[in-house]
Amino acid sequence: MKYSFVILLTLAFLTCSAQKAVTVCGEYRYVAPENVPLADAKTTAIERARLEAMANEFGTNISQTNLNTTHIDNGVVQNDFLSMGGTEVKGDWLGDTKEPEIVVAYEQNMLIVTAKVCGKARELVNAGVDLFVKVLCNGIESEQFKNNDQLSVVLKSPVNGYLAIFLRDDVTSTVACLLPYETENGKARKIKRNESYTFLSTKDPLYPYREETILVTSREQEFNTLIFVFSENEFAMPNTESGEYLPELSIPDFQKWLRKNRMKDERMQTVEKITDIRNK
Repeated sequence: MKYSFVILLTLAFLTCSAQKAVTVCGEYRYVAPENVPLADAKTTAIERARLEAMANEFGTNISQTNLNTTHIDNGVVQNDFLSMGGTEVKGDWLGDTKEPEIVVAYEQNMLIVTAKVCGKARELVNAGVDLFVKVLCNGIESEQFKNNDQLSVVLKSPVNGYLAIFLRDDVTSTVACLLPYETENGKARKIKRNESYTFLSTKDPLYPYREETILVTSREQEFNTLIFVFSENEFAMPNTESGEYLPELSIPDFQKWLRKNRMKDERMQTVEKITDIRNK
């Protein structure tokens, strides 16, 4: 009887907390700093337009992820600042319903990107799982990398669940799956609560490669996004219509996959970490 009572309370909570997905649209005009490439400016404008749409619908407070980077250029210390819009506040962006509209303009030698978006969103009335996520560069916590630096991540969850890790590359407009590994039969990794994991590293017992994971770029500077997808419920990874696992997708196809899963599972959440990769 004790266990039945707990289960009934849990089901009642989930029923009351479920929120209907609605279509929202937003627009944002982004004035990019001089050091921000066009591709990254487009990404920022889109993210902030999504936030604007959710703020108008749900009354959210717009938040931002700020990335400060320091490097030495010809003996001079350079400090760069990049501000990216966050996506997890009181509104939960489930995915685009159509391709974002982008207008690029230059005014007084300044890059201005205007983005218009429409998508499905859901109001968040309860906090998600408080995941502990840390990005490591050569074993040290940092989101700033040089070409061929080693990448690994540390993750800890207060509840049991399932995890997948993706890398979004806005240059190639693709999303690659980093976890599960190719030897895990296309199934999301099962996570035990309160256990610390190191992924994308030989420290992971299931890591199938001899060499460590590295980040590379042929550009002077590149920003990629690590996307951690977590749920207390087991979820299906991206597959073809015939059921074959897809380790790489286009950004629109990834968004469709994520939207489909989040529509079915309100316990699914994402955490994004921006990595700054420099060629020198």
